[in-house]
Amino acid sequence: MRELPEAYLRRMQALLGEEYEAFLATYQEPPKKGLRFNRKKARPETIAQLKEQWHLKPVPWCESGFYYEEEGAFGVRPGKSPYHDAGVFYIQEPSAMIPAERADIRANHWVLDLCAAPGGKSTQAAEGAGLLISNEFIGKRAQILSSNIERMGFSNVIVTSAAPEALAEVFPEAFDRIIVDAPCSGEGMMRRDEIAVSEWSEANVALCVERQKQILEEAVKMLRPGGKLVYSTCTFEPGENGLQARALLERHPELRMLSEEQLLPHRAEGEGHFCAVFEKETEEGQPGGALKGLRQDDFSLEKALSQAAERLRRGRIRILRKGLEPGAWIVGKHKGEKRYEPSHAEAMAMGAEDLEHFSLNLFSQEDALRYLKGEALQLSGLSGPFALLGQEQAERGGFLPVCYDGYPLGFGKLVKGTVKNHYPKGLRRLS
Repeated sequence: MRELPEAYLRRMQALLGEEYEAFLATYQEPPKKGLRFNRKKARPETIAQLKEQWHLKPVPWCESGFYYEEEGAFGVRPGKSPYHDAGVFYIQEPSAMIPAERADIRANHWVLDLCAAPGGKSTQAAEGAGLLISNEFIGKRAQILSSNIERMGFSNVIVTSAAPEALAEVFPEAFDRIIVDAPCSGEGMMRRDEIAVSEWSEANVALCVERQKQILEEAVKMLRPGGKLVYSTCTFEPGENGLQARALLERHPELRMLSEEQLLPHRAEGEGHFCAVFEKETEEGQPGGALKGLRQDDFSLEKALSQAAERLRRGRIRILRKGLEPGAWIVGKHKGEKRYEPSHAEAMAMGAEDLEHFSLNLFSQEDALRYLKGEALQLSGLSGPFALLGQEQAERGGFLPVCYDGYPLGFGKLVKGTVKNHYPKGLRRLS
């Protein structure tokens, strides 16, 4: 067992009493690992196949979530599978799946994930949301967030990088649902992360409490009457969890708590998570669905993206991604010559109907991994079976989606029997 801070252990012993020894024993066990299937992509037969292959066990609080062991069949870990690159599932700590599940997100909702990187909760929320604003204040982490949104194939998400108070200026009482998975002291990460152990201190806990309070204040400003706020952390500290939730209620009598849960590693299979759900009371005479002109009952994604982006631009909020990022028209050497080069996001957002006309479908994991490493693929040299759809277009050549088992991985360009690789260089595998 790794050496844990003495002050932390004393606090946990005081908190848990007779349960302390059972809690302490979990540090001698390996961390729990989980994946969550993308309900917008994963086909039932793929889920059934992978459940059997990797001996997946259901996560009780998330219908699409499963536990997995480090090694799957044939030594292929989920993170190394082409299905991961195709956005069929997201690797996520099991406890962390609970906040988005408790948010009760519906198809016409405007949703805000305020502290979103690396994207587990956002990719979960985007499955059910009408529009999702996925925000991360730290720029480098926002880039990772944007990449994960792209990989999972969502076109209903705007990724931003802004301080909560800046967003609150732009979106007063605008959101049906807000998720605040707040920066915390990370006690639930100590079993799997040495950095979480080294950074823990009582002083840091106090700093986290104050920072969470400030973030929650801005979140309440952005929550519409009748909307729900989900507050969560991956720590066990009461000051960051239950006490923080009750302090919020004291400051805001317009809020009421709907539920409060604390997952602890000796009680539930996971690293631990706190989750509280609040609802904002509606104002007298105001219908619960009113959003101050930001949304109509007949929800339109195009209109929602446009309205939200315009407000963000006026507020000078940095936008990293808006909906489905398009490709680019490239001007050729000759007058009037132009060609369209599709974006990687366009490939990742494609559904089965988009792939029927012209696509390369690989059924060999070896061939798919060659593509993901950035190699050109000669059709005559593929190791396994494949399907090249759109014979007439195939004779002319051009850009086509490259898929693994029917799931897009990215684009290639077919030229005389060779698929030139257009998988983004920054995403290519090294092994």
